[in-house]
Amino acid sequence: METLAATDTAAIPTSARLTATDLKAAIFGSFDGMTSTLGVVAGLLATHASASKIVAAAIGIAVAATVGMGAGQYLSDGERNLRNAIVMAVATLLGSVVPAVPFLFGDSGTCVAASIVATALAATIIGHYRGYRVTYSILVIVSVITVVLSIAVA
Repeated sequence: METLAATDTAAIPTSARLTATDLKAAIFGSFDGMTSTLGVVAGLLATHASASKIVAAAIGIAVAATVGMGAGQYLSDGERNLRNAIVMAVATLLGSVVPAVPFLFGDSGTCVAASIVATALAATIIGHYRGYRVTYSILVIVSVITVVLSIAVA
């Protein structure tokens, strides 16, 4: 069985390769999805919502954020690039799921901690991939602000 070297992109069709624009959209979408869902989760935790309500709300915000970010990307791009819109939408959906997954297993304090750790880990991976320490720092700051404001409003 032949393996594909990490630097050998010749075997990947050009249309399937991620461009710099794709990566920007993916980072933007995933961060938006993560912080939006984390805010909803934090707000619901402040009201002592059950895990099933947290998951239902996370699904709602994931769908809304995915559609909104994908459509926003498409409409804001003067070229109306559908690929960029799809990348943005998929990244937003994936980012939206991260903070909510632990609540599929209950609503204990462990799930709350797992949600925070999963979000921080995803940010670390994205930040490492992009090579920016600032990326991680920004997500942490935005996440803290989102959680504090969501709890304060709830």
